[in-house]
Amino acid sequence: MKKIVLTLARLSGLFALSKHLTRNRVRILCYHGIWLGHDHFGNFLYMSASSFRRRMELLEKWGYPVIPLAAVVKNRNTRTLPGNATVITIDDGWYSSYLHMVPILREYEYPATIYLTTYYCLNQLPVIDVALQYCFHQTSQKQNAVVHLPDYDFGPLPINSAITRKIALTEALERVRTLDGEREKQVFLRSICEETGVDYDELSEGRWFHLMTPSEVNSAAASVAIELHTHRHRITHNDQDSLKEELALNAEKIQEVTGSTPVHFCYPSGRFTRSIWPTLSDEKIASATTTTIGLTDERSEIYALPRILDGQEVSELEFEAEMCGFMQLIRDTRAFFFNSHG
Repeated sequence: MKKIVLTLARLSGLFALSKHLTRNRVRILCYHGIWLGHDHFGNFLYMSASSFRRRMELLEKWGYPVIPLAAVVKNRNTRTLPGNATVITIDDGWYSSYLHMVPILREYEYPATIYLTTYYCLNQLPVIDVALQYCFHQTSQKQNAVVHLPDYDFGPLPINSAITRKIALTEALERVRTLDGEREKQVFLRSICEETGVDYDELSEGRWFHLMTPSEVNSAAASVAIELHTHRHRITHNDQDSLKEELALNAEKIQEVTGSTPVHFCYPSGRFTRSIWPTLSDEKIASATTTTIGLTDERSEIYALPRILDGQEVSELEFEAEMCGFMQLIRDTRAFFFNSHG
């Protein structure tokens, strides 16, 4: 039904009208990495290299001028920016982003921002939380699967349904937090890989879940901006606020690698509250982006900039509907009626 509605909207000229009506609102695109493994894993987390290239081609074809994030923050009156201005942001700093996205961006001469989390950049090992997600994802086709690691007092836990896999993943992440040192955590990951039929050596050597090395970050910084995403991809630790420390360490490591001072921030996993905005202000943060879907204009909170999340499973029609502003106008209309009759 959604495809039919969007197709009719495009054919009837509503997409073109929406693009005109929202021309003074900025599109901030949100990407993550490129999938390097078998088949495909992730939707908003990983795209194929060909899908990302196609998106960049469509921006050019449809006439969306790509500008730096800094230009949007500097010119809060978005009417002074090019019509339908678009910003490209990439979260985390995956090796696959460096391998595929950065060269494609250079080819199209598009400016972009990579929000880098620095712990796994400096510690070149698989990002354990995401690698664990992959392990349990890979068991989706197995019947009566169970994971059991007696040495870690973990399990036996069934993983033969979406619900049981989610429970097992939650338990695994909790167990990881009790382990001392990254090496011990990687041994645990290897054990989970063996239980779920995943080749740890292959994913590690292929750098499926690795971030860029410092030298790769330095190379990428020649054409894209490297900005803040916290050191350990968190703003709290043991239920305590750790944002200030995370930002300071993140900024220090980025400056050491790139020679530039980062001032733009992306919330890890999009989680934030207004209560932390004074910390951002104290740390001289110029902007902060979220995972809230929407377009940006002068009314947008500078520490809560919305973005358009693009993913592998987002069709070109859905992507066009977001880019032209049609979906935003629908959200605006719904919000108006909700507030009017609230």
